[in-house]
Amino acid sequence: MRHVLFLLLAVHTVPASVFAQSGEFRRDVVFAKRRKLELKMDIAFPKNDEPMRPAVLCFHGGGWFGGNKSIYHSRVRLLAKQGYVAVTAQYRLSGVARWPAQLEDVKAAFQWLVENADDLKIDPERIGVMGESAGAHLALSLGLRPKEAASEVRPRVILNCFGPTDMHDASQIGRGRHMIEALIGKKLNESADELFDISPATFVDRVDPPVLSIHGTADPLVPYSQAGILKKAMTAAQVPNEVFPMEGVGHGYGRQFNSAMAQAMKFGGAYLKVPDMKLVEFEDFDNGTKRWEFTDASAWTAKSDAGRTFVSLTKKKSDYKPEVRSPFNIAMLKHDPVGSFVLDVDVRSTNKVYGHQDLCLFFGHQDPSHFYYVHLGRAADAHANSIFLVNGEPRVSIAKERTEGTDWSRGWHRVRVKRDIETGTIDVFFDDMQKPIMRTVDKTFSSGRIGIGSFDDTGDFDAIRLWSTR
Repeated sequence: MRHVLFLLLAVHTVPASVFAQSGEFRRDVVFAKRRKLELKMDIAFPKNDEPMRPAVLCFHGGGWFGGNKSIYHSRVRLLAKQGYVAVTAQYRLSGVARWPAQLEDVKAAFQWLVENADDLKIDPERIGVMGESAGAHLALSLGLRPKEAASEVRPRVILNCFGPTDMHDASQIGRGRHMIEALIGKKLNESADELFDISPATFVDRVDPPVLSIHGTADPLVPYSQAGILKKAMTAAQVPNEVFPMEGVGHGYGRQFNSAMAQAMKFGGAYLKVPDMKLVEFEDFDNGTKRWEFTDASAWTAKSDAGRTFVSLTKKKSDYKPEVRSPFNIAMLKHDPVGSFVLDVDVRSTNKVYGHQDLCLFFGHQDPSHFYYVHLGRAADAHANSIFLVNGEPRVSIAKERTEGTDWSRGWHRVRVKRDIETGTIDVFFDDMQKPIMRTVDKTFSSGRIGIGSFDDTGDFDAIRLWSTR
């Protein structure tokens, strides 16, 4: 799984003294050097000392020419109380260096967290980014600019607090014109290319992380319309997003700080946290596939692409013949059975486009003829894009609610399966972790193992996380 971010500028190696005990606050941790300038971050640790904790990386505002990381101390302490490893990072201001220096610095901060995830006890697949004003612009730039072919990491969620999103249209910029000119080192009427380059909305893509925009409707510095521009672009690209309007508020939070932070915690938590359960299994395939059992081992191989390790299902026609009509290619994780659980998996279809184009997730697995599976098919019918039960006879669709199909667009997507054995509810999410795409109620199997695979297509799997009450 671990991604490698290529930068021409060196990233600082972390000293062992940085890694604080639970509940501590560490200042001035050096994460990169720019000639004689050391770039630093402050880290707030939650009281729990568990491994694989979620993290949030924060960037301060100040028009790119002012402010410092200490502005975010109250924010990161608040985040740490919510169970996050929270970081506020420095970046070069426009008086020191022009764009894209600021982008290089926030990428370096993110890379540093990924590379030191084990020592920091954070989950590199559950890092969110947050910023206010200019800092929000940098958080958006970090999360929206990288493309599928690049070897750059992506945040899991972006919290955009009144940040500028599209600066190529001078009529939409507001009162921040001189700040933008200082950032790019040119007058606005001489810098069309640069204005597109610094506009995060320009780079919105189907596989971008979800974004919550918090914005005052009376903001004179960064007009409220900036949040609308980004929302329109993200909605068109089918990327989960929300706008939280602060009515009558100017640039900042006004008296709505508490309500804005509550919304940020709710939205961010949907993508970064699983409450009331323990992380019992995780798999990034850094050590291959030794923890897996396959119906046909020749169909699977561990791969590395652009710095990311994952497992790939490469063989359509499996040698495995199920006892009853059900998927052919299955990989089961070697673990104890779980009852109630939340399962997150990153998936990418590599198959040609057709109606039943699919990937599957398995759970409640008792034996080869008794289990549940989620079929994520491009088009829904009696045998596709549903929750299925295999109970000693050919699979049966049991979804009570489902969409018309799964959009297997290019790139990686995140799937979540959530099960409560007390109520029998099963919810399935695809990219949007707040709105299920499939739902049902069934208590046939109370516990079992989990797995990945496909009925008879190809695809890739990574970043598997299993939470349970076990």
